[in-house]
Parts: sequence; C-alpha cells; structure tokens
Amino acid sequence: MKRSIIFLTLIIFSIQLIQAGGVGITPVYYKEFFEPGLVKEYIFNAFSTNSEEGVDIYIEGDLAEYVNLSTTYLPDGGEFVVTIALPNIIRVPGTHKILVGVIEAREGEEGVVGGRAAIQGRIDVLVPYPGRYTESTFKISDINKGEEAQYELEINNLGTLPLNISSKIEIFREGSDEPLLIERVSDIETEPKETLTLAGTLPTQELPPGIYTAYATVDWGEKTVLNQTFRVGEFLVDIIDYDYQFKQGSINPFRIEMENKWNTKIDEVFATVSITDEGLLVTNFKTISIDTDPWERKNITGYFDTSEFEAKRYTAKIVLSYDGATTSKLVAIYINEPTVKTYRAYIIAASIVALLIIIAFIYLVWKVRTLSKKNGKKK
Repeated sequence: MKRSIIFLTLIIFSIQLIQAGGVGITPVYYKEFFEPGLVKEYIFNAFSTNSEEGVDIYIEGDLAEYVNLSTTYLPDGGEFVVTIALPNIIRVPGTHKILVGVIEAREGEEGVVGGRAAIQGRIDVLVPYPGRYTESTFKISDINKGEEAQYELEINNLGTLPLNISSKIEIFREGSDEPLLIERVSDIETEPKETLTLAGTLPTQELPPGIYTAYATVDWGEKTVLNQTFRVGEFLVDIIDYDYQFKQGSINPFRIEMENKWNTKIDEVFATVSITDEGLLVTNFKTISIDTDPWERKNITGYFDTSEFEAKRYTAKIVLSYDGATTSKLVAIYINEPTVKTYRAYIIAASIVALLIIIAFIYLVWKVRTLSKKNGKKK
C-alpha cells in the first residue's frame, strides 16, 4: 500500500480562505495542543468587498476570556493579531473552540449582526484526556472506473499516554455484507499530543461503477470505526427524467433531466429528439449544448412544435451525445387538445349570467307586487 506518514505536533496550519457575502478571513483554522500558561500569537487577514465602512472583528467561544485582539476594527481590511494567554489548568478535556469573527462594519450599528455579512475562522485548543484517548477523521475520494481511490486517515492522540495504533480499511458494495477489499496498516507508535496522518491510495481499479462504503477501523486498545461513502464513476450521461405531456397547436418546451455519472467534467452535451407515429418519423429537433460537472444533475431543453400534430400518443427517441458517446431512451409522449377559451365562449357565459340576473330581477319584482296586493286587501 502506498502511504505517507506525517507526524504533526502543536499546530496544524491551513492556508485557506473562507468567504461569506462580502467578507472573508484567512487562514481558516489553527490547531494548538494545550500547555499550561501558553501565550501565543496568531496572524489572520480579513477583507470586505461590499462595505465602505470596513470590517469589525470579534471573538466568541468558551476560551474567549483568554484572548486579546490587536484591533477590533479595520477600515480597509488587512492583517490583525489574535493573542491567547491560556490558564494553568483547563479542567474539561477535549476540543475548545476560539471563534475569530469578521463582520461588515455599519456606522451606528455596533453589536448588531442581523443583515450584515459575517464569517468566522477558528483556533482549536485541544486539552488532553487522562489516560488513553483518540479522535480520528477519515476521507476517501470519488473515482472513475479503473482508478485508485485516495484516502486520508487522521488520528489525534488526545490522551496523556503513548499509544500503539493499528488500522485497516474495508470496502463494501452498497447493500452487501461482504468486503470487496481489505487494506491493513502496520502498527504505529504515537506519543501524547501527536497527530498521525495516513494518506495513500487503495487498489480499487477493478471495482465496477457504483456506490461503495469504506470503513476505517482504528484500534488503540479500543476500536473506533469511521465510514465514508464514495462513488466509482462510469463515462455516462444518463437520462433521468423528461417531459411527456404537450399541448396541441403550440411550441412546447421539451425538458430532459440528465446526470453526469463520471467523476470528471463532460462538456458539450446535447440532445436529439426524434418523434415517430406508428414507426414513421414525423419530426425531430436538437437542443443546445451544455457542460456538466462531475455527478451533476442538470436540465437541457429543446422545443417541440405541435402545430401540425393530432392529439394522441406518439413515440420519442431521446439521444444524448457527448465526447463521441451517446445515451438513448425510447419513451411515450402525449399531445393533448388545448383548453378552448374563446371570445364566443366568454360571450355565451356572460349571456347566461345576464339572463339569470334578469330572471332573478323579474321574480323579485313579481314577489314585491304580490305582497303589495295582499297588504292592500287586508286594509
């Protein structure tokens, strides 16, 4: 098995950018193992693309009281420093998050967050557990048929004792109880406050297209089992759904829903639709070409002119074309008579309503006269 083992201590620093609305912060993440009385500085950068007033900076989290900011406001964005001064004891073990927030500044709205773009980076302070303890994460990539799957297994020794760790990865087909592949990792010693990253590839070249689940078992005296679903793609743009009801005497959109089942972008996909009536071709049309991202579902639309067609059942052959390959489906479609709404119909309806009103009026007049005559006789 190809693998690289990287021992990271004290800090894992990710040079990344996160952005929400018009504000952003970099780096995304620092990680620090707790040491009594630790004092340390971390440099962040903030920016705003929408706010002319600059950005406000704030701190949240259960260790916020041990944090100082070099500034709480940057008129034009830029660099700022977060300083932590940890106590001698943090009694609760585990991960304590310090959230470093950046928010669009608004004059006269200090402390008001609603309606303003905001984003948060973070500093994680890991307090060791007494004795033996680990936390792990597992990732595996989607692949195309014939490729090896890349994986990454990160194991954090968050206890106070060294550990002997062994691990294995098992691959299961969706709905099956028998592993198709088992890959073992030799035993590795880890010290407290060490992060072990196992990164490599799995021999998945023979797996057929489909959905799989990879289970990573980490044995450190106790067992931790992590799982991640991944896909093996095939070079296919599949027809998922389509329109099949159309109105007679008009130009109808003909929508086709398709899915790229390849773990790579496929460009210039277009559809050709041929309409037949009892085996005879009566019309055909093409759609425009569109691009599809890996595993993307997308609609493509053509236009079907039913002006010269009878209202009845027809057969349509839908053919998707892409990079020298095709996918086809034979389907039934229906042309329906349009709902008739003409001025004549409106006139007839209006006439009926008017006639009913006249009849009601005549009845009312008759009723009033009848009552008047009865009252006159009584007098």
